[in-house]
Amino acid sequence: MPKISVIIPVYNVEKYLRECLDSVINQTFRDLEIILLDDGGKDKCPEIIDEYALKDKRIIAIHKQNGGYGQTCNMGLERATGEYVAIVEPDDYIDHKMYEDLYKIAEEFDSDIVKSGFYNNYQTRWMTKIIKDEWNAKIPEDRSFTIKEHPYFMSYHPSIWSCIYKREFLNKNNIRFVEAPGAGWADNPFQVQTMCLAQKINYTSNAYYYWRKLNYFDSDDLKDYTIPFKRSDEIHNWLLEHNIDDKGILLNLYLRELVYIEIVLGMKKISDEKDCFARIKAMTDRMDKELIFQSKGITKKSKVKINNIFNYPFLMRRKIRFKRFKQNLISIRWNKKERRVILFGKAILKK
Repeated sequence: MPKISVIIPVYNVEKYLRECLDSVINQTFRDLEIILLDDGGKDKCPEIIDEYALKDKRIIAIHKQNGGYGQTCNMGLERATGEYVAIVEPDDYIDHKMYEDLYKIAEEFDSDIVKSGFYNNYQTRWMTKIIKDEWNAKIPEDRSFTIKEHPYFMSYHPSIWSCIYKREFLNKNNIRFVEAPGAGWADNPFQVQTMCLAQKINYTSNAYYYWRKLNYFDSDDLKDYTIPFKRSDEIHNWLLEHNIDDKGILLNLYLRELVYIEIVLGMKKISDEKDCFARIKAMTDRMDKELIFQSKGITKKSKVKINNIFNYPFLMRRKIRFKRFKQNLISIRWNKKERRVILFGKAILKK
């Protein structure tokens, strides 16, 4: 049995796939099972997958009809035989010591989950830069904990790819991905379920994973405004079914959902604004507003913005979109590390 099964769901990313695969096969930790799943790609990804499978016996190549990110990851989980499982997205790459370091932690603490820091790898017209994602809260790195003890993870991006998960833990709790079309934000319910059910979470602030971001604004990645609301409904239904009502978990989940509302409000086009604002109201009505506004960890400025989301989402959308419009007219970043001028949405100077 391999120590770690690495699941890589692949779809139309031929430009970045080799960099991704090289970073995985060249890990210092060699006891890997690498499961490459071609989700019906129309580019050269299927050929690249077969090429790598021929030169590395640890690689298992699977070709299938398109089923979306969640369905493809689930197929990988069913096929995996490793003690732990990891997921790498095919347009990203990882540091060569990632799995060696994470497995050492897992082995020491018998962890259900080991989570690490990661890098935002911006490759956009606004910014070409790698920035380490920093947690605002102090999270212990010398012991295991539960999400109730340190619920801050619930307020941040799921970043499920910066983790390794004990496969026995996933199977015992029947944890799998939502099988939504396309990408579908299937990582959100998966992250909530794993974090809430894990008895031993371990964390290292060391960053290994390079998350490629081709759009500076998250709103530009979202094509269907209904997706965040669907995943939120599924998450809260699951929490109710499992009698999870811890205030720390809920508070941090609310904070994440408020960010997702901002992402929706920043979209260039919302196909049905009436329905969208109805969904926003339903989401915010579900939130414990007293819990949010009495929280000492939220600044006064943030509380003002949250209040505007609750009461004036239409005006918030206008404000966000106007700010983006101004940035598209002209934006200047001029410092020791970067010199960039954007005019009418195009970079006219980049250094």
